[in-house]
Amino acid sequence: MLQAFPPLSQSDTAPLSSGKPAARFLHVLAGVSVFLIYQYITAILRLTNSAQEMDNKFSTIARDEFMGFLIGQNALMLIAYVILALVGAFLIQPFVSWIVARVKWKHALIVVFCAWAIAWWAHSYSILRLVDSRPYFLPDASVGGWYAEFLRFLPASAHRGVNIAFFKVFPLVLIAIALLWQVQRRRLRGWITLAVIVLIAGAVYGVGHVQAGNAASKAKSSARPNIMIIGSDSLRADRLGVAGYRPKRSDGAAAAGVSPVIDELASRSINFQTCYSPIGSTLESGTSLMTSQYPHTHGLRHMFPNQKTVEAAQQRTTPLATLLREQGYDTAAIGDWCAGYYQLMPLGFEHISVSNFDNFKVYMSQAVVMAHSIIPLYFDNAVGYQLYPQINSFASFVTPDVVTNRVRDRLEKVAGNDQPFFWHVFYSCTHLPYQSKEPYASMFIDPNYEGPNKKAFPFDVDSFASKTNLEEILAAASPSDIAQVNAVYDGCVRQFDDCVKDILDSLKKNGLDKNTIVIVTGDHGDDLYDPGTTLLHGQGFNGGLQASHVPMIVHVPGTAPKAIPETVRLIDVAPTLADMAGVKKPANWEGKSFAGWIDGSEAPQWRPFYGETGFPFMQPKVPGIKRPPLYPLDEMTTYDPSFNYQFVVKPEYDGPLVTAKQRCLRTQYWKIVCTPAEDGSRHFGIFHLPSDPHGRTDLASTRPEILAPLQSALTRWIDDHHESSIAEIFPNGEPQ
Repeated sequence: MLQAFPPLSQSDTAPLSSGKPAARFLHVLAGVSVFLIYQYITAILRLTNSAQEMDNKFSTIARDEFMGFLIGQNALMLIAYVILALVGAFLIQPFVSWIVARVKWKHALIVVFCAWAIAWWAHSYSILRLVDSRPYFLPDASVGGWYAEFLRFLPASAHRGVNIAFFKVFPLVLIAIALLWQVQRRRLRGWITLAVIVLIAGAVYGVGHVQAGNAASKAKSSARPNIMIIGSDSLRADRLGVAGYRPKRSDGAAAAGVSPVIDELASRSINFQTCYSPIGSTLESGTSLMTSQYPHTHGLRHMFPNQKTVEAAQQRTTPLATLLREQGYDTAAIGDWCAGYYQLMPLGFEHISVSNFDNFKVYMSQAVVMAHSIIPLYFDNAVGYQLYPQINSFASFVTPDVVTNRVRDRLEKVAGNDQPFFWHVFYSCTHLPYQSKEPYASMFIDPNYEGPNKKAFPFDVDSFASKTNLEEILAAASPSDIAQVNAVYDGCVRQFDDCVKDILDSLKKNGLDKNTIVIVTGDHGDDLYDPGTTLLHGQGFNGGLQASHVPMIVHVPGTAPKAIPETVRLIDVAPTLADMAGVKKPANWEGKSFAGWIDGSEAPQWRPFYGETGFPFMQPKVPGIKRPPLYPLDEMTTYDPSFNYQFVVKPEYDGPLVTAKQRCLRTQYWKIVCTPAEDGSRHFGIFHLPSDPHGRTDLASTRPEILAPLQSALTRWIDDHHESSIAEIFPNGEPQ
């Protein structure tokens, strides 16, 4: 063994121009490689154990039918290990040389051991850096706990400076030392190479900034307005500061509340305080937003449609983006994994930059990549995206920061031309598992809480995929667990608020803010253990309407701000924007424009809200009603190889799933909920919103004069797809 690593020769340790000895590169590479081989084997074992521990049909399919694919994906990861070994050895060599020069035993094994030890230390430090930069990649919530405890002893005002020094300045200094050492030992050739690299980098950086500055100065005012819709998945209207919401914590950064930027924008915009989504599920709601059609009209009734259903929906819809493209607009959908439905339904957008959505192979590939921890640690960058293009489809890699940067870059490109744009920017910030980066993750939480929801909700794939008692599982949460879930949600809202800030700043920087209509909204809300509910969205209407209620803040430059309490719906947005852009509305749109409410040419009037539930991850109970049978996700769905391996609902469950949906109708003062029973009958409950906003008291038996017209209207909407106005429901005026 020792003969394979002979003692270092004089040439191995001879002083260089720097006066320091150099450990041989190949010996350093050997030490780094030993460490990385261990990491590779550990990753394979981690992936194998994870697959064996999962108890659902999808994991069985992966093991039985896609083993070759999984082996191939693991083999591809070796490229990253080779690159990391070479780069790591190059950067570590100076420090190993410094150590070798100071030990008595000059043997190659010393070099190998030192390289291994430094590689281990560097890897541990890189994992710790995720605490600051990308906590969603951390293998365990306890990682970095000692650092968090250390920060608690420092003033809050010092945390940012300490983080910058420890996580940004320190590694840059070490890299600079290593590079200078490598340059110096190559003498003149090294310095010339360094100078060329610096000049090229400086030129690229300078040209980019000059172009950005020129774009801002050349930004032209088009007669047609730019339009940007900025949304976050599961963003509740009532959880913004402008709605009167105040988080429990108000110290430090939390003192500004959850949405200071959005609140300020609302103060100079039209704030529609009562806006609803027709369904609490992203694909279907997003399609309704862009096509002005109810789900029963465009045909997407749940999040796992088959290819035939998607193609039929594309044929029967006329998206707003299609109309605006025909009028010369630049159209783009930019987002992360929650915007992945645009891969399935492009909805007329020419440029789509989003993660993939519900693709079985993407999920398996992501599982492999995340098992190899070196990928998120060292290849979440341009090099990694070139090596592994599939990373662009992974939820963990396309983060809110990535989305914001893509918007900034695109704004700089379009600023100098006359072409108006229509963009939908959609974030996952406020979606389960409510996982945000620091400082948002800690901003509103109880620092003394020690339960499972420390800085996010612990998402359990098995519970969602293979169990039918999810409601009971979620209902077991303690009061402190519930408070913490709400606190981490607040942090997610604040992160989205900062995303909005960055986009607004970029609009202004590029001279586009004076001619851009900006809408802040969501696709649906969320249940957060409100009375009568647990978590999730699109599961039922038993409690309040918080899972359907979304913000609708419309900023039109030059228009006087105001707050409008009357109801609007997401299906009304496309007709409104069409009117504001001067585009003719197609006959198959079902929404009604509220452009006249904005410019003051029409008086607002209460509109009815009709809604339906989405895919049933759980089935909320209704007293006295036996609901249709509920099957687990992995039983009701499969993947379709001919449809890009999309998850789809099996044909035998498609019809029963739609039949079992709860439906809801809300007028100004009343809400009626239709709950299908197992025997095919329908149960109707009515609730008085001013006195019972959370729907705790069913008045169907005591207010038959209210029940009858509401039941007739909702039945017409369910069976005949006819929307009755409030005046049609109550010809003599709505009883209060």
